Amino acid sequence: MIRISTQMITERSLSSMLRQQSDLSETQLQLSSGKRVLTPSDDPASAVRVMGLNGAMDTLTQYQSNIGRLTTRLETEEGVLEGVTDLLQRVRELTVQGSNDVLALADKASIASEVRQLSEQLFSMANSRDSGGEYLFAGYQTGSQPFSRNLGVYSYNGDNGQRELQIASDRTVADGDNGFDTFMDIATGPLATVSVAAPTVLTAVAAGDITIDGGNGNGAISIGALPAAATAAERATQLRDAINAATSQTGVTAEFNTTPANTLTLTAVGGTGVTVAMAGSATTTTTGLTAGTTLPVSSKRSIFETIDQLASDLESGQSVGRYITDVDLAMENIVEIRASVGARLNAVEEQESVNADLKLNLEMYRSDEQDLDYTETISRFETQMMALQAAQQAYVKVKGLSLFNYL
Repeated sequence: MIRISTQMITERSLSSMLRQQSDLSETQLQLSSGKRVLTPSDDPASAVRVMGLNGAMDTLTQYQSNIGRLTTRLETEEGVLEGVTDLLQRVRELTVQGSNDVLALADKASIASEVRQLSEQLFSMANSRDSGGEYLFAGYQTGSQPFSRNLGVYSYNGDNGQRELQIASDRTVADGDNGFDTFMDIATGPLATVSVAAPTVLTAVAAGDITIDGGNGNGAISIGALPAAATAAERATQLRDAINAATSQTGVTAEFNTTPANTLTLTAVGGTGVTVAMAGSATTTTTGLTAGTTLPVSSKRSIFETIDQLASDLESGQSVGRYITDVDLAMENIVEIRASVGARLNAVEEQESVNADLKLNLEMYRSDEQDLDYTETISRFETQMMALQAAQQAYVKVKGLSLFNYL
């Protein structure tokens, strides 16, 4: 026979009520938090899956943050490059206007003044910053001004790097373009330059004795006859005017040199070079020309230098037609970079949508693992509450039992 004491009844009742209170408290916490799994011990397998899902969602959140930063920087860069394109288009218009030889020196100086203003604007654009105060075209050196100048010499102080930001587990995108490739290392048109010495014999030169081939596909073109000249300066002028009269066919232009006196420089932009042929009355002594072929030379220089040289040549009254090709090449480079920026913007926009869809799916999976079924939990809460109340009432009655009540 087991002896049931009052102490045993009390201990068992209290133990049962405390357990029911603990269950009720846990259910109440679930209802207040909206989560089924409050601690790993509630459901170890589900807790591990939730931790994995939380880590994946945190990573996606960082990717989306990177995409936001990329979008801001790339849109800013695209706006700057659009402005540079418009600026270079205006420079080209002014170059075409300034290449008109009928313009007076004052007119060319006026054009040069606008060109120099555009040069100042271009320099400012190249040193643009994003909304965070970082320079757009400095490579990795985003905290340092990329371009500087001293006495007309332009320097690039950045590097050739491109920062990459990760937007997916296996995908990174550059957040900008370095200034060296954008503004400094720009191809110029193939240029053939021929030096013409001062003539010493001023006799007449017959038509057809001097032919020039500018390498533009039109072949050798005769520049016509040159009458006898009184001075070397007059002969140089005759030769210059005759060559420039055929420029539309040869693509070759002639300009006076200040030193040495009575000398010329022939220039051809593009093509395969300049070929000079002489016969009969045309010799080096009567023309200053030397028979032979001069091949074109291609070089690279900054857009800033091209525009500054254009302005200087306009101010001195020289022909500036050769700069048209240089400006065109500069614009092509900017347009190519703009296309790259646009492609990157499209890529990050598409990835942002993919990341958003993936994050939504992960949130659904996490909800299935940890979110509460309110209907079931409320029903359980009410059942536990009733059970606890019943246990408490039963304890009160049992505790009040005594044989003295029946004596």
